[in-house]
Amino acid sequence: MTRVRWMAAGLMLLIAATLTYGLTATPAGPRTLRRFDPNRMADLELRMWQAYYTKENMRLFGLLVTMLREQYHYPWVTATREGFHLARAAATFGDARANYEIVLPDLENAYGTAKNWLHAGFDPRAVARAELAWWVARRTPGEDSPERVGGLMAAAYALLYEAPRSQVTSAAILRAQAAALRDAEAERPDWGAVGQLLRESYRDLHRALANGAPD
Repeated sequence: MTRVRWMAAGLMLLIAATLTYGLTATPAGPRTLRRFDPNRMADLELRMWQAYYTKENMRLFGLLVTMLREQYHYPWVTATREGFHLARAAATFGDARANYEIVLPDLENAYGTAKNWLHAGFDPRAVARAELAWWVARRTPGEDSPERVGGLMAAAYALLYEAPRSQVTSAAILRAQAAALRDAEAERPDWGAVGQLLRESYRDLHRALANGAPD
């Protein structure tokens, strides 16, 4: 019996070690926000928008974790931690009608994780506030045009990617146009058209960042 118990304990340790490695191992690829698959990013974002507007919060969380793992090369543990904060910020904002700054701690936490993992130079607090600014603009009559929202989104991009704002503005406006199209057809969105605009946006962003300063 003693030998059986030792074998069982050894097996449990092996399983625990394997799970720990799987959760914490760094996937192949560079630690940078500038290199990503634009078509895959657009597809994941489209599915995240669909989950957000149908209030499928667990699905939204899962898609966020997948995106962070695949595109930013996070270990599962890091992707899950950041995905949790981003998903909770989105869900909280979706239910809020005022006091939108309540989501800032989650956004700041998520971007703080990104900065540490990527060894980036951006200010998580500034990025979080810039992100929230365009979220709020989309809900504010007179501030919700694609040009206005796209301009605010470009400001957030410039901070996050540490790039000139002019370099990322066209990509931001395309993404804002996708959001405006979704809103204009809220009851029955043309997800095909929305997805095409998102693909154009991420391809534009990918080109702009590739042509910018090296990592």
